[in-house]
Amino acid sequence: MRIQKSWSIVAACIALALPVWAQRDSSYDSSVVSQVRIDLRDLGYPPVDVIPSDESEIRALAVAPHGHVYGATSGERSHLFLLDPQHGYVEPLGVLPDAKVVHHSLVVDQRGEVYIGTALPVDNNSHGYEHYSGGHLLKYVPTEDKARNGIRIEQPCPVVDLGIPSRGQSIYALTIDRARGVIYGLTYPDGEFFSYQIQSGIVKIHGQVAQNIIPGEKFESEKSIGRALVVAQDGNVFTSGEGGKFYRFDVKSQQLERLGVTIPAVPGREVYDRVDAWTSDAEGNFYGGTSDGYLFRLNPARLEVVNLGKPLNQYRIRGLVWTHNGKLYGIGGDDDEMARLFSYVPATGVYELLGMIDVNRRPYYSWQGYLFDAMVIGLDGTVYMGQAERKSKLYLYYPQ
Repeated sequence: MRIQKSWSIVAACIALALPVWAQRDSSYDSSVVSQVRIDLRDLGYPPVDVIPSDESEIRALAVAPHGHVYGATSGERSHLFLLDPQHGYVEPLGVLPDAKVVHHSLVVDQRGEVYIGTALPVDNNSHGYEHYSGGHLLKYVPTEDKARNGIRIEQPCPVVDLGIPSRGQSIYALTIDRARGVIYGLTYPDGEFFSYQIQSGIVKIHGQVAQNIIPGEKFESEKSIGRALVVAQDGNVFTSGEGGKFYRFDVKSQQLERLGVTIPAVPGREVYDRVDAWTSDAEGNFYGGTSDGYLFRLNPARLEVVNLGKPLNQYRIRGLVWTHNGKLYGIGGDDDEMARLFSYVPATGVYELLGMIDVNRRPYYSWQGYLFDAMVIGLDGTVYMGQAERKSKLYLYYPQ
């Protein structure tokens, strides 16, 4: 009896102490994003309909013309999900067929139909590509999905398979020209640039942005392929490629061109540098983030590049958005670093380090994000950030 009573006292003391242990030092809050401006969502509806661990890395996000936010996950399986801002929770839409990775390859057309590019793991020296048939371009039509209200974690996502743009190649990045009805993409590991005509379904390979392996160790077999693409107002498409150069697809001549302009990089590292993320302002200027961690502005008409410096003492700017308050927001950090959120005001040239990406709602919920690989802005100005770890969440940031 004495032993049982002693253990009861210990258990009661532990229970009373838990709220104290759950608190953190207030000084830590100065190193993270302001907690009144950030929140997160589980990837589904707990406790049953949630995209599981090892299948929840978010490496692709897109916003539909009507405001719905779509995301695709990577891991042992790939899932498609939806967040309707009116409802505010993430709705899993099912498992994508024969897909493990969706890397920067999610776009939505003018009618709200969703296009997904599948892949094997990328940026891994082409490991596993010896017998790979190729990544598929898939289409999800929301109006034809009649089973939206059930539990979808183990169910196949109802998509249409549009085929393989290039044999043996993963789809590495996608962008869309909604006005002209064309999807553009890059492949991995060979860096092929292709187009897909939405109305006719015609796929065409226009060339490569990289033909040679990056100089380095003998075991390395990577090419310098841009991890993102962007469409200019005149329909031209920009990315980066071999030698740290910008590449442009001229929509009039239908030619892929290697430009004489180089991406901002650490001196001597130009051949290793590539563009990781793009966004644009109201005047049509592009802002880009590089794998060396530089932010730059590109005027697509005059081909003028302005190096805006490094917002963080880290490699890789993995996401950029232009917000309604005239600021640019971005996420930086390599795979083995802690991701941080920053802002930049073009009118003044002022950077602000907003902190590590953490949500603290103790004792209700709390989650620290380390790695992020997707970022978009909703129609209402909410910034969505996709965590890319074994067990991931969708983060929401509310700019001032």
